[in-house]
Amino acid sequence: MNHLKQTFICAFTATMLCAPMQAQTSKAELLANMELATGNYCNYPLPKGTVTPAPAGYEPFYVSHYGRHGARYMTDDNAYKYVIGKMDTAQARGWLTPKGVEVLQRIKLAAADAWHRDGDLTKLGARQHQGIAHRLATNYPQLLMQPVEVKANSSTVRRCMLSMANFCQELKSMNPKLSITMDASEHDMYYLIPNDSIFIPKKGIDGHLYDKLDKFRHEKLNGRYQMQMLFKDSKQLEGFVDGYKLADGLWNIASNMHCLPELNLSFNDLFTTDELIDGFYVYNASWCLWEGLMPGSRPNYYAIYPLLKNFLDEADLMIASGKKQVRLRFGHDSVLLPFSYILGMKEALGGTQDMENLHNTFALFRLIPMAGNVQLIFFRKQGSDDILVKFLMNENETSIPIQTDCYPFYHWKDVSAYYRNILKQANVTYKDENSD
Repeated sequence: MNHLKQTFICAFTATMLCAPMQAQTSKAELLANMELATGNYCNYPLPKGTVTPAPAGYEPFYVSHYGRHGARYMTDDNAYKYVIGKMDTAQARGWLTPKGVEVLQRIKLAAADAWHRDGDLTKLGARQHQGIAHRLATNYPQLLMQPVEVKANSSTVRRCMLSMANFCQELKSMNPKLSITMDASEHDMYYLIPNDSIFIPKKGIDGHLYDKLDKFRHEKLNGRYQMQMLFKDSKQLEGFVDGYKLADGLWNIASNMHCLPELNLSFNDLFTTDELIDGFYVYNASWCLWEGLMPGSRPNYYAIYPLLKNFLDEADLMIASGKKQVRLRFGHDSVLLPFSYILGMKEALGGTQDMENLHNTFALFRLIPMAGNVQLIFFRKQGSDDILVKFLMNENETSIPIQTDCYPFYHWKDVSAYYRNILKQANVTYKDENSD
């Protein structure tokens, strides 16, 4: 058992006295809103919870934020290339059904729009960050409607920089007195993206889990339904079309259309409802394993510890300064997901090796939708050195495994000590420190 799990379990009972358990994800929930089945393609859901007032006398003075970029195009054109390449050849050979001919035309429209837009922010992605910024200012006017400093950094990837710009632009439109600085530099990439210089301990022997995942993926996305629909004779396709690659490509194309509502294109008709949900199961399990959140897996989340240290160090400096600030960081799902786990947010702690039923305790759409974010809101009271902090997952108040007498608020002295101890136990080292 890794140190994070041990620490979480020790604090679990106390935490449950203060906070509600995370609801399970049922198939009925997915059926009621099929966009949830797109996993990390899922568009940002509006927060459902209320904003709990701070204890008497406490006012917000600092926001510390990490957000994923907004809705985007697919990060490469591999899915389009494979699907169109195979279907173009099949059409030339007379192998496509009438449905296949129509679908190929539809896919080419989507591919033409995506040409040279790999990973680019969509119009919807811009609106998502404007909305998050607007609600932040609305919910905490004591801070955001003052002439305070807003410091923003983003990954050097375009979609992140544009997400930052849209977020900050909305804040500025609501309060022109804000002093906003934005930066996107390699200087900050060591904590804004997974730090590949960090040595990942070989605690998990997870080769068997990747074998299990590969089998799971090929069972769920086998392509038999799609090949029967699109091609006249499946026997002609032996050695020509890989059913898994076809289904996986089409599932990603279909999911990405939710990020591009203005195209008015959908490919959900290429899947049964169960198959669309199967695709969610596949990527839900994949992300859980890839990031090291599945029991027995290699703890790849170690690469995110620099972000935790950045959060702690900058918060302590701001507290000591006595000033007010809004601190924004913009990056990727590959950071937000393991960071939520490191923080011990209840939404991220349900990893299990049971890939078929993993969604019951761990669901990507709750964690890393497009524009997903973690926000820490800090409060202080005049004449008191007791700093309170509230944790938000996608703007919804959430719990961490620390005892508190004022949930959803936590005492910063307890929070800081808890996370500093996690960093100490992790004993993060860098690859050059482990070379012979």
